[in-house]
Amino acid sequence: MQAKLLTTQKVRYRLVWNHARRLNKRGEGLVEIEMQQERRRRYISTHTYLQPEHWKDGQVTGTPDDAARNYALRRMMWEVEQVELEFLKRGRVVALPTLADAIRTNVNPAARLRDFVNQMMQESDRKAVTKQNYMTLVNDIDRFRPGTYLNDIDYQWVQAYERHLRERNVMHNTRISRLRLLRAVVNEALSRDLISQDPFRRVKLEGTEAKHGYLTSRQLHQLEQMPLSGKEERARDLFLVGCYTGLRFSDIRTLRQTDIGADGWLRKRTQKTGADVSIPIRDLFDGRMLGLIKKYNGDIGRLCSKAPPNSDVNRTLKPMLAKVKAQQRVTFHSSRHTFATLLSERGLSPETIQHLLGHASAQTTKIYNEHAADRRREIMKDLVNLKHRNAR
Repeated sequence: MQAKLLTTQKVRYRLVWNHARRLNKRGEGLVEIEMQQERRRRYISTHTYLQPEHWKDGQVTGTPDDAARNYALRRMMWEVEQVELEFLKRGRVVALPTLADAIRTNVNPAARLRDFVNQMMQESDRKAVTKQNYMTLVNDIDRFRPGTYLNDIDYQWVQAYERHLRERNVMHNTRISRLRLLRAVVNEALSRDLISQDPFRRVKLEGTEAKHGYLTSRQLHQLEQMPLSGKEERARDLFLVGCYTGLRFSDIRTLRQTDIGADGWLRKRTQKTGADVSIPIRDLFDGRMLGLIKKYNGDIGRLCSKAPPNSDVNRTLKPMLAKVKAQQRVTFHSSRHTFATLLSERGLSPETIQHLLGHASAQTTKIYNEHAADRRREIMKDLVNLKHRNAR
C-alpha cells in the first residue's frame, strides 16, 4: 500500500513549448519543464526560446545544433527530477509546490554546492568579508571538482579535498579554515534535512598556534628606502599603510582620505569585526603615514582604491621581503603584526595596542608583547657579545 502511495504521488516530467501561448518579439516561444503531480502542474524555465517550426514531438528539430540542444534540455529535466528522487531516498514524499520551491531556491539535496552557498549568502546577515570567504571556498572547490553537488559531499569526499589542499602546499591553518567553512555549509544542509549524514563526524579540525611574522625596524627602513616603480611600488606602499596604521588588508582597500581628519587621526569601522578604531597617525612612526599620503597628492584613496587582490599583492611583495631578509612566514598581514610589535618595543602598553588594533580580547594582543620581549632579549644578547669582543 505504501509503495502504491509513493507511485501515485510521483511527479511526472516532460518538456513543453509555449504553454503560456505567448511569443516574444522574435516570434519565439519558451521551452519549459512541466512537472505534474496528480492534477497539479508547475513549470520550470529552461531559458530556451524557439520558433514554432523548430519544436516537434517534445524536442528541438530543424536547427543546426539539434542534438546538442536536445541533450542540454534532457539534462536539465534529469537534474530537476534528481531533486525529487533525493527527497524520496530520504523517505520524504514532497508536494509539488514544495518541490518547485526547492528547485527555484536551490535549497534541495540535488543542488549544486555553488548554488546552495549562493542561496545561503543571500539569506544570511554575515559580514561582507565572511561572505567573500565562503565564495573563495566555492571557487577553490570548483578547481578541485567542478560542478560538485551538495549530495556529493561525504566522508571520502572531504578526505579527498583535504589531500588536494595538502598537495597544493596550502598552509595548515588555511586548510583548517577552508574545512571549517565547508563544515558550516554542511551543518546548514543538515539543519534543512537536505543531507542525512554528517561527513565531518569523524574529521578532526585542529589548527596550530599561528606564528606571527613581522619586520624589524631595520627591515622596515630598508623596505621604505627600496627604489621601486609600477606595481611593485604600489604593493610596497600598501604594505607600509598596514605597518603605519595596523589596518587589515580588507580595511586598507576601503581606506579613503575622508577617513583621516585634519587633526591627524584615522577613524574607521573595521570590516571583519565591526569595531571602530581611532589611530593617531601623526604621532605614530614619526608621522610617516602622512608622508605617504602626501606622496599620493594628499589622497590615500589614489593608492588604496586600486589595490589588487591580497593574493596578488603577496606575490608581488615576496621578492621585496626576501631582499630585506624577512622571515619566510611574513605576508601582507604581517604589516599589522609589524605595527603592533614595533609599538610594543617602543613601550606602548598592551591596552593601548589592543585599542589601536580594534581587538576585543587582550589575549589576542598578548603575542605582540611576547615578540617585543623576545626582540629585547636578542638586542641585549648582541650588546653583551659586543662588550665581550671589545674587552679582548
